[in-house]
Parts: sequence; structure tokens; C-alpha cells
Amino acid sequence: MTSYERVIDLFQTSSFKEGFEEYKSENNRDISTLVDFLDSIETNKKYYRIGVQKNKKYRKKQNEDTENIKNINSLVNKLTVNNFDIIKADIVKLINKEHLIPYIIETIIEKSILHHRYVHLYVSILKEIKCKNKIRIITQRCEKHYDNFFNKFSVDGDTYEDLCKKNKNIDNIIGFSILITHLEKESILSNYVEKVLDPFMEKIDKTNDEELFKMLTSFYNISELYYKEIPQKYKEKLIQLKQIKGAKIKFKIMDILRE
Repeated sequence: MTSYERVIDLFQTSSFKEGFEEYKSENNRDISTLVDFLDSIETNKKYYRIGVQKNKKYRKKQNEDTENIKNINSLVNKLTVNNFDIIKADIVKLINKEHLIPYIIETIIEKSILHHRYVHLYVSILKEIKCKNKIRIITQRCEKHYDNFFNKFSVDGDTYEDLCKKNKNIDNIIGFSILITHLEKESILSNYVEKVLDPFMEKIDKTNDEELFKMLTSFYNISELYYKEIPQKYKEKLIQLKQIKGAKIKFKIMDILRE
């Protein structure tokens, strides 16, 4: 019997399990702090060597984890409304190792932000993942993206490159807004929609018309999915904006207000 097998056998003994549960109950706060710290560490996307290595000389045999992740990514990339039920079952079947779940959740969240059209499909996959820490992992990843898009992003210049960065961040905010709306609808997240909309509405009257239209489009998508009635605090600001803006923005606000 190898050392590894002895350790596995030890983990299965009743004395170890009882001692481990006692340790967890006595050190719950410290364990939670450690887990939060470990989860906050940026995922090393290169660890599993997902990229294609064209030079046969340097190709190495892939381990089972890498193979699983490549298969999951491939299936997620093939998702459409028509094949969703079949592919979702295949994806969920491959998500069978708990240590891979944070990586997979992060990948699906990033795809959701980039590909708005399929957000509802991605969220449906997240809902099917079986993991006791799933909500915490999703919440932490959303907090990271929220912080990057709303707090850390800062570009003050007007060069072409700066404008591209600003537009990219707006696109990210739109995708993120739609994502968290679907996550709330599925009861995976709570109290997150207004956390996104509040800073969005605070600066809405200081934004140029092109960016404003994109942000209003995001607001419209959220409102259609989430609100039966637009909250009064948003409605008042939208009515004020409607009175001073051109036709394109005015009509989009009317769509949001369902006029």
C-alpha cells in the first residue's frame, strides 16, 4: 500500500471524521477566513494548459482535469437555444470534481459577460452545478467584476485607444447587468440588481449620447427581465432625461417606462 492510499484510508476512518468535524466546529471563523482568502486569489488560467500547442515537439499528454475542462469549454462554446438541453446534460455530467468548479464557474461568468445573447443558457448551467460553496463562489466572482467595472476602471483621455477602453467597459457593464439580473431571477444572487443600477443612474446625465444609449439599452434589458414596475427613484431621473434628449434616447426611455 502506498503512502497516498494510507492517507485515503485514514480519511475514511470514523475517528478521523469525528475529529475533523470537531475541529471545523471549533475553528469555523478561521476556516471561513482562509477559504475567502484562497478564493480571492486570481485563477491561473494557464495551469491547465487549455491553449492549443501547435508544435508537436512540445506537446505533452494531458491529465484528466485538463481534458475535462477542454471538453466543457468546447461544449459551452457550442451552446445554442436549439441544442441546449442535450449539451447542458453533457456539461453537467463532466463537472464531477469539486476542485474544478471555481474555475468552471469563473469561465461561465466571463462568457456570460461577453456573450449577452446566451446569458440565460449560461445561468441555467450554473444553476445545475452541484456544490455546497457554489453561491459563495458566484458571489465572489461577481464582486470582483463589479469592482473592476465600477470602481477600478478609470480612463480620462480622449485618444482612440481610450475611447475603445471606455466602450469595452460599457459593453462589460451591459453584459454584467444582464447576468446578475438572470442570477437574481433564478435566486442564485439577491439584492444585486440595484447595486449595479444605482451607480449607473447616478452618472447617467453626465454621459455622452452614444454611451448613454448603450447604458439605457442595458437598463431596458434589466427592466424587462426584473421589474413589473420601474422604481420611482429611477423613473423620476428617466423622465427628466427624456425631456432634454434627442429622439433616439427619448424613445428608448419611453420603452423603459412602457409608455
